[in-house]
Amino acid sequence: MELNQNEIYKMIAKVENINQGVHFCNTTVRTEEGEHINLKLDFDQLPFVAMGKVYQFEAQAIVKLEDELILKCLSITPAEKILSDDDLARVLEHFYVYAPIPMMEIKKGIESYLNKIDNPILFKITEAIYKENKNNFYMHPAATKFHHAYVGGLSHHTLTMLKLIDPFISVYPYLNKNLLYAATILHDMSKINEISGVDGEYTKEGLLIGHLVMETVEVDRVARSLGYQDSEESLLLKHMMISHHGQFNFGSPKKPQTGEALLLWFIDTIDSKFTVLGESLEDTPEGAFTNMVSVLDKMRFYKTTIKDEKK
Repeated sequence: MELNQNEIYKMIAKVENINQGVHFCNTTVRTEEGEHINLKLDFDQLPFVAMGKVYQFEAQAIVKLEDELILKCLSITPAEKILSDDDLARVLEHFYVYAPIPMMEIKKGIESYLNKIDNPILFKITEAIYKENKNNFYMHPAATKFHHAYVGGLSHHTLTMLKLIDPFISVYPYLNKNLLYAATILHDMSKINEISGVDGEYTKEGLLIGHLVMETVEVDRVARSLGYQDSEESLLLKHMMISHHGQFNFGSPKKPQTGEALLLWFIDTIDSKFTVLGESLEDTPEGAFTNMVSVLDKMRFYKTTIKDEKK
């Protein structure tokens, strides 16, 4: 990049490195054009940059020594706060391994299920939490490893689970679709604060509390703010949040005690395992076994040679 003194530059870029010493701090970023650029930071800007995240940076070219120009960072804005949905989808797919479905398709799908919730209490609680987290929700991974550990993984996992609900309801009509839609949309929402990002690790709150309890607290907070704290909808939704890992040894403080909570655990388990199995089979020749699949007890699975087409 050619610099002109005092000119201000704006760029969408991904943080690749952060350096700091006693008297300096800076970050190296990669732009959409593939350039690696060093930006000088103030110490009070450090909390606003994270490894692996994409931001819009505004920087000014200033003289350092002997007419050398450097870029002094003026502002840092997360990409999801300023880009349109279409532009954000394009940028994410440029910088990251993204979900196998386009972001806009995932978003339309999830919002279609949100709008199918016809219980007003469940709809208002779910809508409020969804709107608070919408921007980050479509960027976040579902995990740091094991399953859906890529940008958009959290929302992709959620949409796949939502698609599994209606077939179960058609067979078991006693299940409440409103509870299932609401709980599925919300069940992993607190992973946004449990995991620092696609290239990140678990946060302090994530390690000490975990997303099951964190989301239960969120549902309780929003229900109280809306005046629904004593409703059965709020109680059952909180139960589904805190029990959706199914067993104590899987991190659930409670086991499922409603049909809807039981199904939420099952479809969560189904997608987390079958998605990873599908990814493993894609890389496996027909007639051979996969490598060990971590989420499936490190078992190896055979890829059939059987064809489905009629001759």
